Amino acid sequence: MTNTKQISMEHLDALIEQNLPFIIRTVSTLTGRYVSIEHDDAFSIALEAFAEAVERFDAERGNFLSFAGLVIRSRVTTYLEKENQSASILSLDALSEDGVQIPEPESEQNSLREEIFVYQQELSKFGLTLEHMAEHSPKHRDTRKNALNIAKQASADESIVANTYRKRKLPIRPVAALCSVTEKVVKTSKTFILGSMLVFVKKLSGLESWILEAR
Repeated sequence: MTNTKQISMEHLDALIEQNLPFIIRTVSTLTGRYVSIEHDDAFSIALEAFAEAVERFDAERGNFLSFAGLVIRSRVTTYLEKENQSASILSLDALSEDGVQIPEPESEQNSLREEIFVYQQELSKFGLTLEHMAEHSPKHRDTRKNALNIAKQASADESIVANTYRKRKLPIRPVAALCSVTEKVVKTSKTFILGSMLVFVKKLSGLESWILEAR
């Protein structure tokens, strides 16, 4: 993706048009309804979030749609929480060229939405958001893979997990010792390790695929 800091309105409109199915899919997954492009507040918020993602995206940090998806989910989920919407979750397993939306099993999407709420709550305990996870994702593939391995190991250690929640931060020295890496390695990716660790700790299987995209 080109430098988005100086993106023109014409370029932004083109990007939105190109990624419209992705935006619709993301909103539909969260709202539990078919998306009306012209009359849906959640869709409008998603468009604003997409534009925000375009403005903030750092091309060196990996896949743009992964980042945009996180920003959209964060903004739309916050909106839904404020509106106290509790509609059943529907998603799409396909989008045809003419925009027909086909719902996935309701139970799977209910579970996904619940996981998103739980994860946001866990992140907030440490002053983090979904965007932090994207922004602090290590730039290099090997570094991300190593950080995820560290998070996985740390999540299985009861003492480290308890220490993390008690102090509201990642215990760098114990984590480094457990994983046989230097403290510098842990410090470099501490936010990403902590955020990933919470997914494993809470056993949010539906969200693991998001962070494992970093591999």
